[in-house]
Amino acid sequence: MVNLNPIRMKSWDSSNIGLWLKDSLGDPSQVTLDGENLKYPQLVCQYIGMSLDEDEYFSILHTQVNESSGKLSILTGVLNKEISPEKLRALNQLFDMHRKEKGLSPNRMVAFLDGYSLLPNLKDLGLNRRIRTVLIDLLKKLQNSYTEGTLHHEFRRITTDLVKWIFNHVEPVLEKINFEQGLPAFLWYGSATPSEKWFLTYLADFGLHVVIFNPSDESWPKSLLAIADDLSFRLPKVSQDIKPLPDEMPKIAGTVAFKATQEINELLHHEDSGLYKPFQFKAYSINSIRLKTTEDEAFLISKERAMIRPHFQVSNRQVTIPVVFAKLLGIDKNRKRFWNNVHSLTERDDTQVIRQFPFTKEQKTNQLFHYRDALKADGMLDPEKMKAANWWTYDKLPLGTQTVIGETIAKHVSEPILIRQSNETLEDLQLYAFAQSMVLPDFVIRLLQTFDYPQFVPTIFIYNEENGPELSRTDANALCMMHHLGLDIVIVNPKGHLDIEKWVQEGTFDIHWMDDRSFNDPFKEPSVVQKIFKKFL
Repeated sequence: MVNLNPIRMKSWDSSNIGLWLKDSLGDPSQVTLDGENLKYPQLVCQYIGMSLDEDEYFSILHTQVNESSGKLSILTGVLNKEISPEKLRALNQLFDMHRKEKGLSPNRMVAFLDGYSLLPNLKDLGLNRRIRTVLIDLLKKLQNSYTEGTLHHEFRRITTDLVKWIFNHVEPVLEKINFEQGLPAFLWYGSATPSEKWFLTYLADFGLHVVIFNPSDESWPKSLLAIADDLSFRLPKVSQDIKPLPDEMPKIAGTVAFKATQEINELLHHEDSGLYKPFQFKAYSINSIRLKTTEDEAFLISKERAMIRPHFQVSNRQVTIPVVFAKLLGIDKNRKRFWNNVHSLTERDDTQVIRQFPFTKEQKTNQLFHYRDALKADGMLDPEKMKAANWWTYDKLPLGTQTVIGETIAKHVSEPILIRQSNETLEDLQLYAFAQSMVLPDFVIRLLQTFDYPQFVPTIFIYNEENGPELSRTDANALCMMHHLGLDIVIVNPKGHLDIEKWVQEGTFDIHWMDDRSFNDPFKEPSVVQKIFKKFL
């Protein structure tokens, strides 16, 4: 019989854990065996962040595993939730009793788990007892983490998963453990579900070694596993973009020049630097916020780079883009100033001028099945489900652009800024917004693909002379999408009439009443002299 007395290590060699684990009981100055009591150093540590070179990072991870000679095994993605029908029935009976009793205490819960044969029964009585005592202490921590205690809805799921994983992962290790060769260790990479976090806590509390690779610097390893700062090795950068863990060590390596370039990029082109590489944030999400402007500012700000506008920000893989969304009712008495302002926008390559309506085609097919198929459990659209569907219309675009469009559709549909029409329910409105957003005009896709978020913001300039059909509801829906996608929108109705107001909620865009009304001011193209002059600027 063996009674484990692990002593958490206070220092470690982060480059050498694989070799250390091979002989973790080999230092007589730290390991003592007094009768049946084994006192030994236990390693519970984490690597925070990532290397500048991702392949180098995964090489570090796999090197530790390979050098441990089987002592360090990867748990990420391999946790086995299989359980026999008999054990599952016993668990259901136990939790029925748990509900009727208004919540069993952790001690009684473990006693009943033992009585229902839901915990391993090892030959070594010391290890057998430790399985149960550690589980009691862990369930007490879990109980104290919820206001509702053991009646919290997660308690049953976590306890059930713990039972499965103790059988499937802890029992096999303990049955073949050889204390002369050291205790086993488990490696976890990336994020974890609540059940996974508590199982890793159980392993650490039991006395097994636990190594966490934490690329996004999540807080749970420190709080749940009590990993001290001295047992946290920080790598150069924190990454929210968690790549899948490769099955084996990468077979490529960066050159000295490549690594130097990565270091320079990290130093000079990080999110807060203001020195951005072209299209550095193309895979980032977009959060557009409307700037409240005067009529003059609507033209001035539209010509400014996004990164020098008020409230521009890049953080947590999201770019906040301050945008203009303004409607000018009427026209400026000073025509020269007005047309100079207009031409300063419309002569740019990233401005789309719209003068005829509708500029979109209404989608009349019923999209209800597609819409409901793309919903998550919380009722929100899932961009990943949309991207994977065979009806997704943007599948030829780069993945980052597809994700941005999918997230924008989800946001637009969740809280539509379109006005609900008579007898239209909220779901009807959401379904309409979803269907019409599935086919954006080609010019929107073109502008979005050439849009480098911190730089100049593409502009949609609408000059509504009312010489034909009116601006339609599908046009208004497209404009709402463009606004959410971070594009500037300036609308001029020289007669001072309503158009977009019929379809889009008040307060969504700025209204500017100009000092003149014009019923005979067609759109004025820039003069030849202006065009020639522009070429020399």
